[in-house]
Amino acid sequence: MFSSKHLLSKSVLFGKSVASKSTLSFPNTIKIRNSIPSSLISHLQRRSLFIQTEQTPNENALKFIPGTEIIQENEKTLEVKSRKEAIGNPFATKIFGIPGIETLFFGKDFITIVKDPDYKWQLLKPELLSIMMEYFSTNQPILTDKYREKMTKPTQPENTDIDTNEIVAEIKELLDTRIRPSIIEDGGDLEFIGFDIDTGILRVSLHGACRGCSSSEVTLKNGIESMLKYYIPEVSSVESVQTELEALNVSEFEKFESKLKKLP
Repeated sequence: MFSSKHLLSKSVLFGKSVASKSTLSFPNTIKIRNSIPSSLISHLQRRSLFIQTEQTPNENALKFIPGTEIIQENEKTLEVKSRKEAIGNPFATKIFGIPGIETLFFGKDFITIVKDPDYKWQLLKPELLSIMMEYFSTNQPILTDKYREKMTKPTQPENTDIDTNEIVAEIKELLDTRIRPSIIEDGGDLEFIGFDIDTGILRVSLHGACRGCSSSEVTLKNGIESMLKYYIPEVSSVESVQTELEALNVSEFEKFESKLKKLP
C-alpha cells in the first residue's frame, strides 16, 4: 500500500517515492495478445498524449488520468469489484472483459485499475487505452445516475447517542481532511464503516490501489491508526473490514470453488 514512515507529517500522509507520471506508450516490441491492428495502434499512440498513467505504491494498481472529470465534486468515489457488479455499465463491462482485471475504481478525475499479479501491464495497457478512448471521445458520462443508484449501499441509521455522534463527526472530519485526500491522490480511497464507542474500534474499508497492497496493514496500523488515536483518544484501534457486498462475493466464490473440487 503506502510507506508508513511519511504518514505523520504535517501535510502529507503518504510518501510518493514510488509514484511517477508517464504518458501511455506502445513499444514496438510488445506483442499485443489480441493482435490490435497496426492502424489502431498508430491512432492510439497519437491519442495517448491525452491520457496519462501514474504508478501507485501497489505495483498491481495503475492510475489512469484522462484529463477530464469522471465524477462530480459532491459525489463519492466508486469501486467496481467484479463482472457482476459491472452489469449496467457498458464501460465497466468492457474493462472486465479483459482477462486479468480485478477491480475498477472511479475517482474525481482518474480511474484506478487493479490487475491480477500474473498479468503484465505492457500487455494490458493498449487494450485498456482503446476502451477508454472509445468512451471519452463520445463525451458521454462513464457513470450514469441509474448505475450509481444501483451501486449505492443503503444508508445506515444514525446513532441517537449524542456523544457517539460527536466522536463519529470528529473521526469523519479527520478522515476527510487529513487522510483520504492523500489516499485518493495515490489512486485509492478509505470508507468509514462504523465506530463502536464501547470498544473504541473504528472499522474502515479500503478501495482502489489500497486493495491487495502488501503493506496496507502496516500503513493502517502505523499511520492511520496512530494519527486517529493521537487526535481522538476514544479510538483504540482501526480495522479494515469487508463490506457486506464484498463478503457476499467471497462467499459465492468459495461455494463455486467447493463445487469444482467435487467434480470427478
